[in-house]
Amino acid sequence: MTWAMEKHVSDAELMKMQVEALFTQDENGHLQRINEPDGDTKPAPRFFFGYTNAGSICRFRHDLPDDVIAQLKEVAAAEPLSTNSQKIPRNRRQFEDILQSHAPIEHVWIGPAYRFPKDIIPPTNIVQLSCKNSGLLKGDFAEMVSELNSFQPYSAVIEDSQAVSICRSVRVSSRAHEAGVDTLVGYRRRGYATTVVAAWALAVRALNRIPLYSTSWDNLASQGVARRLGLVQYGVDYHVT
Repeated sequence: MTWAMEKHVSDAELMKMQVEALFTQDENGHLQRINEPDGDTKPAPRFFFGYTNAGSICRFRHDLPDDVIAQLKEVAAAEPLSTNSQKIPRNRRQFEDILQSHAPIEHVWIGPAYRFPKDIIPPTNIVQLSCKNSGLLKGDFAEMVSELNSFQPYSAVIEDSQAVSICRSVRVSSRAHEAGVDTLVGYRRRGYATTVVAAWALAVRALNRIPLYSTSWDNLASQGVARRLGLVQYGVDYHVT
């Protein structure tokens, strides 16, 4: 998808694209599994609520009882129109009380979701990784070699003859890719994450897909990467397992 097309995608549509990338869904739009590119079959969260300035969407896992879904829908319908500056849903406690009555809550995720700006400066010190140069994944990154066939594009900053910062497509759909970024401990605070995420986004656009980036509210370092890249927050993700 070219930028001329990407810029016309609404925030609400981007949120739908993100759900498609994050989770597999059945024919009824119910969540099934986390959409791991390598085929891992971890279950999706029981409830997803994504909100933008243009409205919100909610999704439910396929095994959630109809009465629980009905209660969640009622609360979601009563949720005031949210804005990106609102960090948590106003009715969060009601959502979680309903889900807790069904089964113990295992995990709650909440954080900002971003789109990339039109202009991304192409970095110069980047290598695209594949099985052909997998030897660049050393040390704590050595275990990442198994990802190379599935998590493409896979961009890396190289220093000391090894990959020290990587960004790859950790969730993939036919329309969008979601970023996953890591930097070796000894190489952090050098701006490498910003560089490698920019390179990854350009590689995704070269595939005519939309690059997306999201994080949690407590991950200040990841939010810092978004800020330095000039990413634009289009919404907030909230999901409960």
